[in-house]
Amino acid sequence: MRLKTDHPNQLIARLDVTASIIERISLFVSVIFGGSMVFIVIAGVIARYAMRNPFAWTEEASRFLMIWMVLLGMSVVTRNRENLCVEFLVIKLPVLLQRLTKLINELLVMGFLYILVVEGFKMAFKAKVQIVPSLGISMYYPLLSIPVGGLLTMVQLGLQMFIDLLMWKTKTSPYKLILE
Repeated sequence: MRLKTDHPNQLIARLDVTASIIERISLFVSVIFGGSMVFIVIAGVIARYAMRNPFAWTEEASRFLMIWMVLLGMSVVTRNRENLCVEFLVIKLPVLLQRLTKLINELLVMGFLYILVVEGFKMAFKAKVQIVPSLGISMYYPLLSIPVGGLLTMVQLGLQMFIDLLMWKTKTSPYKLILE
């Protein structure tokens, strides 16, 4: 669900534009990684079955690209408010309780993302010396996807939470937030 960038509240409009820029960058990189993954897998299949000489690196390269793509995609999903959630009971509550429930849920997710980012950076730095045999690169680069994806998702979630807080006084359910 998107906010209109010409929203009367200029702060909400600016936050939405910022979230949109981050989303576009994440999507662009994800599409590049996804396309690269497809070409690598096709090259691996051709090498294995047509030339009978498989490449050793295609499986790991495609796996690492897929992980990067998925973790960058977390921020896009968060931006579009399409996270997996069960709203069945919550939407039956009064709007104030819906907002409180959503805020508590988002704070818990933010806490998890914080841990993911901090521990992800620690894990990536510890793995700097570990080399991926088939690719000859440091495990730092594949593992860096965890904190980078978590950080982008934290930013997007923070922007969405701030927009929700600015909309606190409206009577619109936070689960059906479509601003015009």
